[in-house]
Amino acid sequence: MPRILLVLLLLLSRAAVSQTAVDSTQVAAAPAAIILPKSDYRFSVIVEGGYMMALTNMANMNSFFRQYAIKREATGDPFVHYHGGGRYKRFKFLGQFGYGVNAYGPNERDALVVRRTYANNSGAMLGYDVLNDRNMRLYLNFGAGNLSYDYAVINRFNQTVAYTGSLARYSHNGDISSLKLDNPYWDLNVELSQREKRRANVGSVLRLGYRRGWQPSKWKSGPFVVDGFPADRISQLYLQVGFYVSSNFRPGK
Repeated sequence: MPRILLVLLLLLSRAAVSQTAVDSTQVAAAPAAIILPKSDYRFSVIVEGGYMMALTNMANMNSFFRQYAIKREATGDPFVHYHGGGRYKRFKFLGQFGYGVNAYGPNERDALVVRRTYANNSGAMLGYDVLNDRNMRLYLNFGAGNLSYDYAVINRFNQTVAYTGSLARYSHNGDISSLKLDNPYWDLNVELSQREKRRANVGSVLRLGYRRGWQPSKWKSGPFVVDGFPADRISQLYLQVGFYVSSNFRPGK
């Protein structure tokens, strides 16, 4: 038994002595080799898509809805958005387009309701990378654009109307088929996005921002001219989440 223990100790000691310092260094450094270094691509071409939820305030039209007990379907305004543009060093420019989607079911409970039938925004923004590290960039963005909204007021009642001949020409008191607003705005937002790592890169982006009309715009109606329509200066607080795809060029500062 003592001889067997002696042989085992000799074998272990020989393996420990024969292990080189180079091997130990390589093993310790292996996890660090997996981590990509901080990238410094000068140019980027960017395409981005995602989802936006906005809280939109139109004070005068909302007051009209409350005055006549017209129920809104929802307070939130969901949009899908598409952005495209580029980056040069720490500056980024994006063209913006958003389209309102109906994420909620229609209000079938109340007799008098207002329904958003159309919404979009288009514009552009310029941003500066105020902070960045190996993995993330923090941008401060300023932009301008236009918000368009279209609402319909529906007054439900129990009355039979003939489908053929009458439906297309029928009009009921209390229905407003079209309330339209176009309001130019300025936009200030903070953006957190993943830093580009490779020549072709996919990353996530998050924005929190505020939009405000430059000045009030008058509401209009599609089928007729309305005398004394109110004017509104839209304010909108929004959150955008999405992904971007970028092509990056010329490494180096």
